[in-house]
Amino acid sequence: ATIKQSVPAKAAPLTPDRVKELKQNEDIIQLLYIAEQYLGKTLSPTEIQKILFFYDGLGFSADLIEYLIEYCVSRSHKSIRYMETVALAWAQEGISTVAEAKKANARYSKDYYSILKALGITNRSPVETEITLMDTWLKTYGFSIAIIQEACTRTVLQTGQASFQYTDKILEGWKKKQVKTLEDIQALDAEHKKRKQDKKQSKPAAPASGNRFNNFQQREYNFDEYEKRLLNQ
Repeated sequence: ATIKQSVPAKAAPLTPDRVKELKQNEDIIQLLYIAEQYLGKTLSPTEIQKILFFYDGLGFSADLIEYLIEYCVSRSHKSIRYMETVALAWAQEGISTVAEAKKANARYSKDYYSILKALGITNRSPVETEITLMDTWLKTYGFSIAIIQEACTRTVLQTGQASFQYTDKILEGWKKKQVKTLEDIQALDAEHKKRKQDKKQSKPAAPASGNRFNNFQQREYNFDEYEKRLLNQ
């Protein structure tokens, strides 16, 4: 089946007549049975409606929907909401066959290990919370591996450890500043350095006495250290 270029933002309700018609389809009957085996429970009307939407609305084959369910369950996600998110992402990428879905998953899997390696993690697979963050960086933010690896390098230099939360803060900041390339990051670095120099030159000399102004200067000086500690908590 061909995936439409315009992908619906969410599952549109199917008409009762269409639902009845689909439930008489042999492929659908078998697919719903298989879904119940994977999920280990009887499907709710909402779950049936979403699965029918994958078939009728997104144009996925029964085989592709079966693989979708298997893929999500293998990653400890039995929520139909999670399956819908993955299905819409696949549709957006133009994935219409099991082979294409497996290829896309293998590509992301390779990226995961590249990111772990950039953080100095080489002796284990990523855990679910890490995969969720990496999916955000790769899919939602659309960052290249080179940009993510740069954020990982800075994380290790700044914190001395593999902090996914710190890397996430860096990448979130770059996304807000519309970073697309490594050159964009270099430009931001240069801008930041110039601002610091300008601020240093324009800052009046701190009074020698131990008054409150001197204390304020000291607190400002330690702000970077405080921010680093906060991110590591």
